[in-house]
Amino acid sequence: MGRDLKFYQITDLHHYAAELGTSGKAFRWICLSDQKCLAETGAIIDAYFDKIIEDTETDIVLITGDVTCNGAMESHRDLLPKLKRLKDAGKKVYLTTGTHDYYSENGNGTGKAEKCVGDELLTATVTERDDLLEIYHDFGLSEALSIHRESHSYCVKLQDGYRLLCLNDDGDKFFCGYYDDCLEWIKEQIDSARENGDYIFAVTHHPVLPPSPIYPVVSERDMLGNYKETAEFLADNGVKFVFTGHTHMMNIAKMTTEKGNDFYDINTPSAVGYPSAMRKVVMTESEVQVDSIQIDSFDWDLKGKTVNEYTKENFLQYLNALLDSAANDFDMFAKLATSFSMSPEKSYKLKPVIVPLGKFLQKATFGTLGKIFAIGKHIDPSVKNRNVKDFVLEVVTNMFYGDEPYTPDTPEYKAVSALFNKRIKKILKLKKGTENIAEILDTVLDGVLYNAPPSDWQGRFAK
Repeated sequence: MGRDLKFYQITDLHHYAAELGTSGKAFRWICLSDQKCLAETGAIIDAYFDKIIEDTETDIVLITGDVTCNGAMESHRDLLPKLKRLKDAGKKVYLTTGTHDYYSENGNGTGKAEKCVGDELLTATVTERDDLLEIYHDFGLSEALSIHRESHSYCVKLQDGYRLLCLNDDGDKFFCGYYDDCLEWIKEQIDSARENGDYIFAVTHHPVLPPSPIYPVVSERDMLGNYKETAEFLADNGVKFVFTGHTHMMNIAKMTTEKGNDFYDINTPSAVGYPSAMRKVVMTESEVQVDSIQIDSFDWDLKGKTVNEYTKENFLQYLNALLDSAANDFDMFAKLATSFSMSPEKSYKLKPVIVPLGKFLQKATFGTLGKIFAIGKHIDPSVKNRNVKDFVLEVVTNMFYGDEPYTPDTPEYKAVSALFNKRIKKILKLKKGTENIAEILDTVLDGVLYNAPPSDWQGRFAK
């Protein structure tokens, strides 16, 4: 197999060029409706690239989609010098794009290519999908052993003994996956690697395995298209590891196929949102070691906060706006929820549940839950005065951070379990068509409140 393979994976840069406007009412609106730090993207990216350049023992960088904020050509042009700086430092950069990187009139892509001018959101320079092949040709495609032109996917040899499938799933926002001809091409690349004695693994943008049990429940459209079948296909054809992004969550997921083949999805959060991080990976002859790396600072006024505190504050601003609008302005909620991977259609479908829940969360404590639902004996005094809204905010940030610590023996878990199992499920049984909601409640308990180890931040896995 030769020497160990070392590389960084960084994803969801969502670069927002400063020339698109970083002040005014319009910019404040897009910041309110976004999980990410937008004005700061350039500074954050520079800080991560500084850290990569400092590592003289690792010369491979994988960048896995949504490299710009909504596909404005201005952002692509502003990102290129940053990528070139990596190459000038001796790094080999392999990049794929995502649906946020382009826009076209036929509905493909999610990039709106907007700029902020005072109170107005105006159209910036639109990037078409085929433009991306030329823009990023020197960051992977120029070294390809094979290219699947329609999907923009390509295969490269990273070093002796290793090949990488750079799988691009951005071709259709209604199906972010691989059509049959692409699957045939993937199989050909896997067979070629095997014939030449090369170990092969993959990157793609959308998650192939759910980063949280709740994720496909509320936003299955944001999974890789046909993700269950594709995971089986990849695993049973010899691809054991895929590195993904899109969700902005920290997660390492595993499945075993019916044929007994293990498959891992290493899902990495956005570099420019909470929790900002990238992966460093070392592949030896026998194992894959995954570690998570964060920056200590970036060139910005952090107001005395750490990077984690700064990005978390931005995230909480968005979450608070989301919860407040659920109670008071549902049309606003439906708009904000799209940044949380929930379509407006899904939001309005769940409106009968979301609105009363949103109103209740504004003032409710765990003690309130005990009184209203007659489950007071299940509410521990230590959490009686705890605000439910604050608890929900913590649970969501925990899920993104990849650490769900509320084990079944904690007061919070016991209270929520009593609410769900002793009251809400009994109410749901009186109504037809509520089975799906009951399943969601179970998922919240075991998967959102608590998710058993191992850590989503690091791990060692047999090849």
